[in-house]
Amino acid sequence: MFNEKNIPKLIVFTPVLSVLISAFFTIYFFVKNQNNYFEEESLRVEKEYIQKQRNILKKEISSILNYIKFHVHENKKLSQKELKEKLIKYIETIRFEDNGYIWIHDTSYYLRAHPYRQDNIGLYDIGLKDAMGILITKKFIKETLNNPEGVFIEYYWEKPKEVHPSKKLAFFKIFEEYNWVIGAGLYIDDIEKSIYKSKKALEERINKYIRQVLIVSIMIIFVIGILSFIISRKINSAFSSYKIKVKKKELQLSDINKNLEKRVEKGILETKKKDRAMLHQSRLARMGAMLSMIAHQWRQPLSEVSGILMELETANKFNKADDILIRESVEESNKLIQFMSHTIDDFRNFFKPDKKKIRFYVDDACNEAISLVSASIKSYDIKLNKKVNCNSVINGYEREFAQVMLNLISNAKDVLNQRKIEKPEIEIVIDVEAKSATLTVEDNAGGVKEEHLDLIFEPYFTTKESSKGTGLGLYMSKMIIEKNMNGELTVENTKKGALFKIVVEMDNGQ
Repeated sequence: MFNEKNIPKLIVFTPVLSVLISAFFTIYFFVKNQNNYFEEESLRVEKEYIQKQRNILKKEISSILNYIKFHVHENKKLSQKELKEKLIKYIETIRFEDNGYIWIHDTSYYLRAHPYRQDNIGLYDIGLKDAMGILITKKFIKETLNNPEGVFIEYYWEKPKEVHPSKKLAFFKIFEEYNWVIGAGLYIDDIEKSIYKSKKALEERINKYIRQVLIVSIMIIFVIGILSFIISRKINSAFSSYKIKVKKKELQLSDINKNLEKRVEKGILETKKKDRAMLHQSRLARMGAMLSMIAHQWRQPLSEVSGILMELETANKFNKADDILIRESVEESNKLIQFMSHTIDDFRNFFKPDKKKIRFYVDDACNEAISLVSASIKSYDIKLNKKVNCNSVINGYEREFAQVMLNLISNAKDVLNQRKIEKPEIEIVIDVEAKSATLTVEDNAGGVKEEHLDLIFEPYFTTKESSKGTGLGLYMSKMIIEKNMNGELTVENTKKGALFKIVVEMDNGQ
């Protein structure tokens, strides 16, 4: 049976029989195990959905606390009472999911904010009970004080505009500066409805998958049968030619083995020479790239210094160069020169993994970049808008992050000037998404050409004149954000123009 004449037939029929047997047992066991799989997957979906709702509650409380901290920190005009009233009015307007809202008690058991209990605002609320008779206000505050990082509590409470109570899951966290216990909750029956829908969709998806497996299996068997018939006719004619080729290869192999040792030694020597040459070329290329990057980073500060000197020269020409102007010009020039000095240090350590990271605010690094380019922005009459929704702390390299911001703002300024936009604008937004800090830089210059979107972060790619750009700014920025800070730098076109987005994970110690 297993001789040279029967090998072509075995090659053809063995896969067909294997596929038939495998398909039968696969379909049998697959269908048999679907019920168990469905139950296990249903439990997993339920756990994941409940965890998702818990994360939503945590996120809402975290966002509110960040909002309060920001306004408390930045407040310079309002009194404490006015600021608290402003914060409470905003918090009472927040809604999320189907029936989610925010409320506040203080640690003295007084109700400070609640969108549906306005008549009780400012009253002593320790006697408040849920549908099971539990003193819930006392429980909220006691467990929150025992768990300052936040605590989940279940109780029974009626939905807005309903009479009958429902089971509710709430998350609480304390804002110690005001002694506020802030809570956010979701109703369990709302969660169960969503879980039921998810299970129903899962069941439909599994049934559809079973049908697809059956159809695909039948099609595979049919296709393999046809291919086997076609291949069988060719294998018989090809098999004999393969035998001849094998004999020739054996003779060639025998000849090669005789001289193999000499060829190996010669190959090793040639490989070592090539490796040394490639290493030398790699070092030269890296040195050239680094010098080009430094030149690119120095171009903007040098331009700023030149502008300062021209302004000082003009003031001197008209006898307006007083001590204040000279001192301010010197200070601003020193700042730019110091930035250029820091740039050399940053690039010297750019490829070293042992640079020390620090914790810094995103807005601080952004302001440093804006201060360096503000003069040229004003000279081109560009309106710069900065919006800080949430100023997060991240762990990374502050000066390098500032250099990225400088690149993005400078590129936006250049394209606005190049395209001669009538009312040029640059908008910077600092915010939070999930557990990451985000920063966007958007202009109104019409966007990047579609054919350039995939190339814009490539080294040496530029749409500027050779005298005005090297094509390394965005490439360097992407390396800083993604390789040095484990973040992400992307670009997309909006209705107004190009939007560059930086996403970096927030520091856990915040």
